[in-house]
Amino acid sequence: MTINLTGINYHNYINLKGDSNLIPKPSYKLKQLKTYIVKNYLIPLYSDQWQIINNNKLLIDETINKINLYIKLYKLEELTLFLELLKIIKILIDKNDLLTDLEDKTKNVYDKNNVINMVYKTTKIRILPEYEIYNSILGKPTKTKPYNDTIINDIKKLMVQPNITYDKINKCICDKFNI
Repeated sequence: MTINLTGINYHNYINLKGDSNLIPKPSYKLKQLKTYIVKNYLIPLYSDQWQIINNNKLLIDETINKINLYIKLYKLEELTLFLELLKIIKILIDKNDLLTDLEDKTKNVYDKNNVINMVYKTTKIRILPEYEIYNSILGKPTKTKPYNDTIINDIKKLMVQPNITYDKINKCICDKFNI
């Protein structure tokens, strides 16, 4: 406790080494998260490896949530840079998906006279990432065969693990349920 000339008491959190005990030091998990982002999003984007980005696009929201948690915990300015980069990558993924869908649709849709084609852009409807991963591994469910809740719960648990990728989730689910 320190008293200054104004008479207001305040806590001095700086120790004799000059370090502040108030803000915890970044852990190895922060370094691990940064390398995960660089390895699975930034390098593939720079080297035009869209297959890696498309495999990990379902995990980008979980990565953004981790960064937000670390921003609140460590208050590091460089984390906001990673957050903004992931937001930009998310927008680029959506644009790339839109363009590939548009190219696929325009190849298959022709007018009788080949006079005019019209494409209307709408917003993309998204389902939760765990359901999208389920659909990509097992296919879309039908009325007779609905979603398996145990597989969905396992996918949710796997999504939270550090350094998880789509390929690792796919392998774990296929191995566990003999798919």
